[in-house]
Amino acid sequence: MPLELVDGRFYHLDTCFCPLNPTTALWFPAAFDDYGQQVVRSNVPHLIELEEAEAASFAANAVIVGRHVVTNTGCPHLHEQLRALGFEPHETPLSEFVKAGGSAKCLTLRLDGEEAASWKNFTA
Repeated sequence: MPLELVDGRFYHLDTCFCPLNPTTALWFPAAFDDYGQQVVRSNVPHLIELEEAEAASFAANAVIVGRHVVTNTGCPHLHEQLRALGFEPHETPLSEFVKAGGSAKCLTLRLDGEEAASWKNFTA
């Protein structure tokens, strides 16, 4: 489904949207146009809305490994929400990489292919 981003700070989907499992995702709604917001809301049952400051730190550019979520530092509200949902957040200082336009996910290289992202062992 096409989604249009309308905030120049979020120049691709990985900077403002991050699936945690098949039914839950992090997102910053203001990065999307009205239609995009509607599409996301109608297709993802559980959305965790990022605060603007945390979104600007590219909190959605996270690395997800099972229930572990690796983000930049400075996302206390998000980490509180993640813990409440049974996730284990890990923060690491990535501000220098944010200056270059990326964060945790942009610093990874998947060697296990797309198959690893299918959440085969997901339990709600």
